Amino acid sequence: MENKRESILKQKEEAELKVQQYQHKIQLLENRRKHLEKKADKQRTHHLCNMGGAIQSISKEADSLTRIEFYSLMEQVFALPEVQELVLQAIQRHETGGGE
Repeated sequence: MENKRESILKQKEEAELKVQQYQHKIQLLENRRKHLEKKADKQRTHHLCNMGGAIQSISKEADSLTRIEFYSLMEQVFALPEVQELVLQAIQRHETGGGE
C-alpha cells in the first residue's frame, strides 16, 4: 500500500512540474507575442512619420491645413484617376523589387 502511495505522490509531483513548465512556456510565448506586436507598432509609426514627413517636405503649404482639411485633400487627391494609376505603378515596382 505504501508503495502505491509513493508512486501516486511521485506521479503528482511530476504532473505539477509539467504544469509549471507549460505555464512558463505559455508566459514566454505571451511575452514574445507582446514584443512582436510592439515592434510592429513601432515600425508602423516610423513608416507613418516618414510618409507624413515626405508630404510636408513636398508641400509645405499643407502644414497650414487642419487635420480634417488635410484628410479631405488627401481623399480628393487619391481619388484622381491619374494618382490611382501612379500608386498602382509604384506598388508594382515595389513588388518586383524596382522601388526604393
